[in-house]
Amino acid sequence: IEFRTNGQYASHEFQIQEFRRPEFEVSARQESVGPYVVGDAATVAVTASYFAGGPLPNADTNWLVTSTPTYYSPPGWPEFTFGTWTPWWYYDDFYYGGAEVEYIDFGFPGGPSVQVAETFSGLTNAGGEHFLQIDFEALEGNRPFTVRAEATVMDVNRQAWSSSTNLLVHPADLYVGLRSPSTFVEQGEPLEIEAIVTDIDGAAVAGTAVSIEAARLEWNYRDGQWREEAVDTQTCEVASAAEPVECSFSTDVGGTYEITAVLTDAQGNQNQSQLTRWVSGGKRPVQRNVTQESVTLIPDQEEYQPGDVAEILVQSPFSPAEGLVTLNHGGIVSTEQFALEDGSYTLQIPISEAHIPNLTVQVDLVGSAPRTDDDGEELPDVPPRPAFATGSLNLSVPPYSRELSIAITPQSDRLEPGAETAVSLTVTNANGQPVPNAEVALVVVDEAILALTNYQLVNPLDIFYRSQWSWTESRYGRNSIILANPERLSGADGAQAIEAPRAETDTAAFAVEEEMEEGEATADMDVAGTPAPSVAAQPGDDAAQTPIDLRTNFDPLAVFAPTSQTDAAGQAQVTFTLPDNLTRYRIMAVAVAGDNLFGAAESNLTARLPLMVRPSVPRFLNYGDQFELPVVVQNQTNESMEVEVVLDVTNLTLTAGAGQRVLVPANNRVEVRFPATTNSAGKARFQVAAVSGTYADAANGELPVYTPATTEAFATYGTLDEGAVAQPFVMPDGVIPGYGGLEINTSSTALQALTDAVLYLTSSRYDSADELASRILTIAALRDVLTAFEAEGLPAPGEMETAVIRDIETLEGLQNPDGGFPIWERNRESYPFHTVHVAHALAVAGQKGFTVPGEMQANVQSYLQNIESHYPSWYGQRIRWALSAYALYVRHLAGDSDFAKARALLDEAGIENMPMEALAWLWDILADDPASAEDVAAIRQFISNRAVETADAANFTTSYGDDAYLMLHSNRRTDGVILQTLINQTPESDLIPKVVNGLLAHRTRGHWGSSQDNVFILLALDSYFNTFEAQTPDFVAQIWLGQTYAGAQEFIGRSTDRYLTEIPMSYLAEEEMGDVIVSVAGDGRLYYRLSLNYAPTDLTLDPLNRGFVVQRTYEGVDDPEDVFQDEDGVWHIRLGARVRVRLTLVADNRRYHVALVDPLPAGLEPVNPALAVSQSVPQDPDTEDFPWWFWWNWYDHQNMRDERVEAFAALLWEGSYTYDYVARATTPGTFVVPPTKAEEMYSPDVFGRSSSDLVIVE
Repeated sequence: IEFRTNGQYASHEFQIQEFRRPEFEVSARQESVGPYVVGDAATVAVTASYFAGGPLPNADTNWLVTSTPTYYSPPGWPEFTFGTWTPWWYYDDFYYGGAEVEYIDFGFPGGPSVQVAETFSGLTNAGGEHFLQIDFEALEGNRPFTVRAEATVMDVNRQAWSSSTNLLVHPADLYVGLRSPSTFVEQGEPLEIEAIVTDIDGAAVAGTAVSIEAARLEWNYRDGQWREEAVDTQTCEVASAAEPVECSFSTDVGGTYEITAVLTDAQGNQNQSQLTRWVSGGKRPVQRNVTQESVTLIPDQEEYQPGDVAEILVQSPFSPAEGLVTLNHGGIVSTEQFALEDGSYTLQIPISEAHIPNLTVQVDLVGSAPRTDDDGEELPDVPPRPAFATGSLNLSVPPYSRELSIAITPQSDRLEPGAETAVSLTVTNANGQPVPNAEVALVVVDEAILALTNYQLVNPLDIFYRSQWSWTESRYGRNSIILANPERLSGADGAQAIEAPRAETDTAAFAVEEEMEEGEATADMDVAGTPAPSVAAQPGDDAAQTPIDLRTNFDPLAVFAPTSQTDAAGQAQVTFTLPDNLTRYRIMAVAVAGDNLFGAAESNLTARLPLMVRPSVPRFLNYGDQFELPVVVQNQTNESMEVEVVLDVTNLTLTAGAGQRVLVPANNRVEVRFPATTNSAGKARFQVAAVSGTYADAANGELPVYTPATTEAFATYGTLDEGAVAQPFVMPDGVIPGYGGLEINTSSTALQALTDAVLYLTSSRYDSADELASRILTIAALRDVLTAFEAEGLPAPGEMETAVIRDIETLEGLQNPDGGFPIWERNRESYPFHTVHVAHALAVAGQKGFTVPGEMQANVQSYLQNIESHYPSWYGQRIRWALSAYALYVRHLAGDSDFAKARALLDEAGIENMPMEALAWLWDILADDPASAEDVAAIRQFISNRAVETADAANFTTSYGDDAYLMLHSNRRTDGVILQTLINQTPESDLIPKVVNGLLAHRTRGHWGSSQDNVFILLALDSYFNTFEAQTPDFVAQIWLGQTYAGAQEFIGRSTDRYLTEIPMSYLAEEEMGDVIVSVAGDGRLYYRLSLNYAPTDLTLDPLNRGFVVQRTYEGVDDPEDVFQDEDGVWHIRLGARVRVRLTLVADNRRYHVALVDPLPAGLEPVNPALAVSQSVPQDPDTEDFPWWFWWNWYDHQNMRDERVEAFAALLWEGSYTYDYVARATTPGTFVVPPTKAEEMYSPDVFGRSSSDLVIVE
């Protein structure tokens, strides 16, 4: 979501996922109190409770405990290194491409670290809690480590959710820190190292023995590889003190030195720190320039409020000095000079409201310091050198005075679902006084939805009062001063003996030094800166004869009241009706008063019943599935209940009865399962009710039943001007009587022949930028004729227009700041073709009356006007010409004609070199330019000469070589583009009917190969039908099935009406049929379509390779025995187990825009790692560990849907690829699993599939 106003810009992102709504929450915590040290033990706990209240007793609990090395520095010693020091200029690891040294890990922190993991399991107690004791053992290297304890609790219906807590474990209760004055010294100079010993809280500890070693590192070739080894080790034994202690090491040999300090605490635990220093091999030249020094600034308080006076102690590295204090708050607020005489000075800075939320104080000092010789000794009788220093400090001024307090008072915090209630709000200011006319936004949301992302309400104070940058950069003239040799300055005439520096050498040195100083200054600045229906109860207890309220409204949003206004007492009230969820609702309120007062608050209320029924149906089913429908019955009272559970279903068959009687213990729950099978594809609906005495609950729901993946279809098209035609009909063997049938479509216009192509586009599975644009183009361009389409599956015209509006909004959210469009996600690379194609769709949509956001249109048109600047360097010349031609064509459609650029493009390429579809686009442009008549004639002649003709068909070909994928090119699309231009420019051409015939002949199952083919051909055929169908129909069509009369239809006058005669498969299977006979009597042409849809009784498919080899396997995650495949090839999965689904994809050639789609068994649900409550997905044990810099996925985008998992790649080189994900077996039964399929999205004839599978969850 983007918001722009007055030049300001803000954005917010949120996820769109398919998921199962959690019914309970899991919360992990630490029971014991830290800090923790090796040898200690800690207790962690997890609590599982329903959002509607009540614990989960006796629930399976699994702990995953991992320990990972980490870093810890005791507070108060920022200049010391604790643990292993990392050079700030180093990356974690280095890769050398040579044959001798392949991979070197320098051992600095931040690189790959070893993680240790262990698992534990148990059951929750009566309160829904489980406790785990963790004993801490030392890691190699005496390093601190983080222990992450993740608990996953699984309910009786196999729904599992997770939570975790982290513990920091110290290697000892003491730490040793190291520091040195410099990172390097000259060879021969001693290496001075200081050490300090502290406790965990940073307090210095005296009297602890510390062993410090300094070893030179040397590379040696051993065992076939280079190794870095420690040599010439020196040792220094010291006892710690309240102040740092020092060790000195000799540096007779230059190189890298590793300094390691080790101590042992009273419990015998060791801790160590390590840093690296360097010894140079030559003499360092004397520094001749003036270097910037640091000013120490110490505030008297941690934070301030308006009215306070901040006192800042200034400590200077030299004195006396002249100082300048600059106050910054989004720019310079004030400056003031001061004098510093004795090395320190105290600044007094009044704090005002204008300084909220922070104020940056910068102090700059100038003065002088003594000169030194080459050995660093102070020189007598020599003028001092110039000196300057700077320092900055950020003063925190929190906006306490601008915070509003909101008191949220629910009318009741425990309600029944569907109850009417109210929430009262009281808003007060920082002084506790009521705030009238405050605007309060109130949101009441199901906590289960918020838990999916661990959503936390953000206080608007934190948004509007973020820390202000100083927005000031300092430059210092003293950086440019070059000092003369100080020894030349001694003596009486020293002032005249200044040595002039050589221009080339010293100027270069100064330039480098100045750059360094500016970088340092910038770094300093950065630091500153409806009534429900009822279900009748089953016969039994008299009280149960009362109708049961049926819960039907499961909206997670109870209320959204964004503009409630407080009265004179600062109060407001919002009344609303709860949905029917059994859950806890979070009440969130955000208030604003005036232009600078803000506040936020939260509360909650619970919707629950004494007896609650929770259907846990799968998220979908496939036709042919046999399963057990789980229902959880929960008793929220203190007494056991005997409960009658009744299930009513539609489009399902209950194979073991519709009612059960169960005993539910007090404050507990029981799972009841109803065996069932699917009846047919479509929607399955259910109502479930539970009754016990006066207590009752009922809920309804629905889920999709998908068509088996093995459905097959056959269709044939024809025309008839007079007489009759007989089409042979043969009933296929082994079909399911309840699915499909014979459809006979008749029309007096060829528009009916477009049905399948339109269906192909409007039911596109993908939401990439080009697919969205193709759908918009199809519906927008054909909106005047689509109202005649009534084919099964084709949405109503109003629905399709709504879809166009939705797709435009989706594209608006995809548009990048450069005006271009990526394929899948905003802020990814903008693709030139996709951008032009979207612009094409927006131009046509605008012409057809759809609203296109002006800024969106303007930005994409700007991109098109300068499209050449967006081509990557590796784009081939023909691709560039074609993209420029397409962009010019779209600009022309949008009223932004650029004839000069079109002529220049044609001249640059030449007609012979220009791709055919690009010539067609240029022809449409230049035909409107009288000055381009000769070019238009030449293009017309060239295209006519390039047509490949037969007696009744014609087509065109063009080539982009290996770059064709950049244009999503196909020759069928080229035919469509050229056909539209021929109709526009030369409607008398005899090529037009031939191209139409050729295109119609190239359909497969009524449509063309890709969305690009279909959209451009449909655009052209729409023009053709509007131009060439001239005869007024006046005839009667009759249909016979053998000797059986099936129907008749009269066509009088012009109409795009299409009529459908359906003969169900159940009738066809019972009767012996003859040919399908269609006859016409009268004037006009009849267009007909015969289609047979059926599903074989054999729901299995063998693997198929038409460009891809695809394989799918299932593996147990936690126990290999959880999953196995029997001798018949049937997969068996333990109920509740986690399963790794492994997909293998082999491409035998380079492939473009690849979609890998894996349908799930309905008894499995994917574990989505994007959700905060999902259990951690373990790394695939068959995946090789690579260095962090080698991380890569072959796919660009992935989705986890209810019924399938998808992965997409724009470019896939030949080779073998794997994709895996983890799912959990949640529903018992036998499930049909359609094949995994890989295809080129824009060449669907290039595809591959695995075999279909049968999965038994038991």
